[in-house]
Amino acid sequence: MKYALITGAAGGLAGACVEELCKDGEWSIFAADISEAGLQALRERTNERVIPLTLDITSEESCEAAAKTIEETAGRLDVVVNAAGIHTMSSLVEGNVIGVLDKMININVLGMARVNKAVFPLIKKSGGRIINFSSECGWEKPQPFNTPYAITKYAVEAYTIGLRRELNFLDIDVVKIQPGSFKTGMHNQATEGYEKLLQSTEHYKPVLTVLKPLMSTAMAHPNDKKYLVNTVMKAIYAPSPRTNYKCKNTWYLAAIDPIPDKIIDFGYKKVVNIGYKIMQKKGKA
Repeated sequence: MKYALITGAAGGLAGACVEELCKDGEWSIFAADISEAGLQALRERTNERVIPLTLDITSEESCEAAAKTIEETAGRLDVVVNAAGIHTMSSLVEGNVIGVLDKMININVLGMARVNKAVFPLIKKSGGRIINFSSECGWEKPQPFNTPYAITKYAVEAYTIGLRRELNFLDIDVVKIQPGSFKTGMHNQATEGYEKLLQSTEHYKPVLTVLKPLMSTAMAHPNDKKYLVNTVMKAIYAPSPRTNYKCKNTWYLAAIDPIPDKIIDFGYKKVVNIGYKIMQKKGKA
């Protein structure tokens, strides 16, 4: 029997990965999340090889306790998939941006580091692998008001590369997954954050008003989660996995990324200025 730990398992994407992996009778999966109700629902729609594990990745004690439970139950881990994370939209100069950054870094970056440190002895014992969820936001230039999330994913990129190069000396694979837009609870978090910012902003009402339809269009066409599940399965099963897997990255964001920064900055201002004047004429602003 092989053993996996998947964090954020009560969420849509990580939960789908649990559901897919548990179809393989050779795997038992520790499905970890802070939501006990979500884990119970996942357990009810899967099978006996899914082991719910309540885990608060913001707590080192919780991570150590989870590692102890895994050690007592399985004795080792063959793979850990760090999929837990949160997302919101925020200005960098208005509102409670420090609180937003502190919470997102604590979960998206430090939470991943806590989990990996706690279960490392179990991974080393089996010569297993570590899979970290980054994002397309981890390699693309940050978009306005999505920067707090991008900051955390830039950090995940650096952390994962450094971890890979360190554990390379111990023959342990470390893999990055860079998903594009998928329908998850993060979409709701992003939308709620955007609406709060739009209602409270002092400086960016025209900007946020013009960009809102663009954001809504992007949110309305997420990719099917089956693509991400297939990518994660490749990272788990590959005898020699790639260091990085992109999955359905947003084509137009990827297309503008190579454009020089000053041109992109000019383009944003031009689009907002023209767009806001048009919306005013139509009575939509």
